[in-house]
Amino acid sequence: MIETGAEAADGKALLTVDELAAAAGMTVRTVRFYATKGLLPAPIRRGRVGYYGPAHRLRLDLVRELQEHGYALAGIERQLSRIPADASASELAVYRARLLPWEPEPAQDCDRAELERQAGRPLSDEDLDFLIEIGILAEPRPEHFRAPPSLLAFGVELLDVPVPRSTLTAAAKVIDEHATAVAAGLTEVFRQGVWEPFRRGELTGTDAEQLAAVMARLRPLTVQGLVAAFERAADRAVRHSDEG
Repeated sequence: MIETGAEAADGKALLTVDELAAAAGMTVRTVRFYATKGLLPAPIRRGRVGYYGPAHRLRLDLVRELQEHGYALAGIERQLSRIPADASASELAVYRARLLPWEPEPAQDCDRAELERQAGRPLSDEDLDFLIEIGILAEPRPEHFRAPPSLLAFGVELLDVPVPRSTLTAAAKVIDEHATAVAAGLTEVFRQGVWEPFRRGELTGTDAEQLAAVMARLRPLTVQGLVAAFERAADRAVRHSDEG
């Protein structure tokens, strides 16, 4: 962290807006813009100078990460508006663990030429329409696309599967419908069983850093559990179909 000579009550060094922007890799203008949008709490005043602490820096990092994962600014505003202005750096780490998407890698917008380079092949208009319809690709603006590399690779493989695309599209809709219901249910379970008790101080012996680590660990475990549950359910469905 850049030393400024100013310190917060906990002894951590504070930054001026210029130093905060430099540390976050942003321009001062961008930092001030985010502040006007309510994404940053008010600075700590020392006379006529405003200073920023670790929590301000973490908020800026969170804004950037959410943008990299496809959040629009309005969505980021909604999410950060739920975080108390006096939330500590450790509490922000917990919010970060809750907010960041489950995709293992961020997706960057790219034009069609770059998308085809990443795909390793030309993509027809029909290919693009299919990948968008099954949720592999997003088109945030005309002729610009977004997909995590691993998901794009999966979509490219689907293009060559000798199954009618209408069948694959129907399968994707079934998966999306049920995945949405599962995700909503699990989110509520975690909210009631972990997040709310933590906020009320009922999880004794668990600090914010521990909870953030636990939540991060739960993600791959949850995915593994879902895969195992699907395999068992699919086997039962096939057996039932054969018996019928």
